[in-house]
Amino acid sequence: MPKQLVIVGAGGVGREIAAVIKKHPLTGYEFVGFIDDGVPAGTLINGYKVLGGTQWIFDNAHNALGVILAFGNPQVRKKVAEKLSAIAVDFPSIIHPGASIHDEDTVVIGKGCYIADACVLTTDITIADFCFINTACTLQHDTTIENYSVLMPGVRITGGAAIGEATYIAPNCVIAITTVIDKNSVIRESVII
Repeated sequence: MPKQLVIVGAGGVGREIAAVIKKHPLTGYEFVGFIDDGVPAGTLINGYKVLGGTQWIFDNAHNALGVILAFGNPQVRKKVAEKLSAIAVDFPSIIHPGASIHDEDTVVIGKGCYIADACVLTTDITIADFCFINTACTLQHDTTIENYSVLMPGVRITGGAAIGEATYIAPNCVIAITTVIDKNSVIRESVII
């Protein structure tokens, strides 16, 4: 019997992830709706019901529940992940079928991550837990990305770059080879060294 799957966050990111799950169901899970503290329970969003706020997860954790975080803000991702990690729920990672991973033996992706369509991950890459890698990002060899980090569409990271925990990188930025980005950084322009 499949586990129930919920998406926390019913905004744009949540709707995008729901669209992917609708077209490419996640094996072992059945998507049952959104969780959002700011949207009334029962509201329909793209045909899916808002089940309630985060308390709904605590009340239903015994039902073998899978949880996807749908926030483009690293600090919100961290806060919600830490809160929900205290209970027995799964945090599956979703890799869009349109993403390309060149060497699955050396690309490590942690729990609770989302890798969007048209992303390219080459080899010897580590993506820690709860990261959000948006559409058409390119990660080259020896890249590391720490927990809760968010890469917006079109980010390009060249070889050996290290992205610190809870970092936000704006669309179309280029991070040059062996660049180290401190945790909690906000990168709005390319970093070329």
